[in-house]
Amino acid sequence: MISKNMFYNTEFLTRYFTMLDTAKQEKIMTSSVLIFGVGGVGSAVAEFLVRSGIHHIGIVDFDTIDITNINRQLVANSKNVGKLKVDEMAKKLLKINPNLKINKYPIKFCTENSKQIEFSSYDYIIDCVDDIKAKQLIIKLSKEHNKYLICAMGAGNRYNEIPQFEISDIHKTSYDPLAKIIRKYCVKEGIKKLEVCYTKQKAVKFDCNFIASVVYYPVNMATVICARVLNKIIEE
Repeated sequence: MISKNMFYNTEFLTRYFTMLDTAKQEKIMTSSVLIFGVGGVGSAVAEFLVRSGIHHIGIVDFDTIDITNINRQLVANSKNVGKLKVDEMAKKLLKINPNLKINKYPIKFCTENSKQIEFSSYDYIIDCVDDIKAKQLIIKLSKEHNKYLICAMGAGNRYNEIPQFEISDIHKTSYDPLAKIIRKYCVKEGIKKLEVCYTKQKAVKFDCNFIASVVYYPVNMATVICARVLNKIIEE
């Protein structure tokens, strides 16, 4: 039995927890998740997990909110442009669950500051960053700490189809340029398994110096990642 004194009020989880037995409910509420990047994919992942009962979460992001983030990042709105994403994400998540345990890391994750985050303090790790070097470091450290990791691949420069994301091993991916880079890294480092979320839908080329994006692609990816992590938690 779950002690009501140990956890927050779970009434808001009734529609989900009705489908789960007590043991599975407890697994969700006692699991901790670390999310790298709270942009288009990461902000949605964080919100979905907290709305599903995750009680302890860490969020890593150095960036501030830009007006161009509003179209797709659930952390962004017209009132918080210029503010730190981790601060604004924390505010939003605490409105969902005031008793949430949340750790904020307003850093650009790299080798020099990697020790600021204790990987051992988290059960599950989700990589939603765009920076390739940071992504590779997250993979390396997650494997060293023997932590479950799922990485988000490309969700940008797509708009003209219904999103079709899937969970796959990195070595079985195709079509995704980012997955190709990470796949080569894993081969070089001898990493035989890495779970990723990606799509075979080809990105469209645009004449601009940034990655274009519409809300339904990154949020759809976040939905798939959230489903995978939650079901892995209750299955273990």
